[in-house]
Amino acid sequence: MLAVLERERLPHALGASGLLLALGLLDHVNDWDVTVEADIDTIAARFPPAQFTRHGNDAGHADHKLSFAAANVELIARFAFFTPRGVVHIPTVVTRHWNGIPVGSACAWYVAYTLLAEYENSEKRRTRAALLREWLDENGADATTLRALASEPLPDALARAVAELRSA
Repeated sequence: MLAVLERERLPHALGASGLLLALGLLDHVNDWDVTVEADIDTIAARFPPAQFTRHGNDAGHADHKLSFAAANVELIARFAFFTPRGVVHIPTVVTRHWNGIPVGSACAWYVAYTLLAEYENSEKRRTRAALLREWLDENGADATTLRALASEPLPDALARAVAELRSA
């Protein structure tokens, strides 16, 4: 699946629990979330329709997804969330490679988990956001993601928290 994204030159990166695993913050994953900087139709056209299920946005997610049950993979097209201040786009930025897989930004996923924790009222999401914040405080955030997030309509408290991060 990732080979198809590579071949088609669709920017993509491992995120969520896979990113936490790659950073040494978790020891297992339930599924593999990959963000892709392309619209859902562009991604879907690269795979046989029988391989995936399409999911649209909901009250929290402003993005669309393709779920590949057989591979336990979800491709997230133009990762984004609805917030009271507008749609927050979470950039797909490759910050490292792990086992040959492009890995996304800890900073981007800190923001995503913080927004998810609020939307879902989820302690699990809060814990993952806290793990990433601790990692970012120790290692710094990638400058590309910091610049991208600075222009997003983040909730005030989250905007302040992101502004406090130092660049790696």
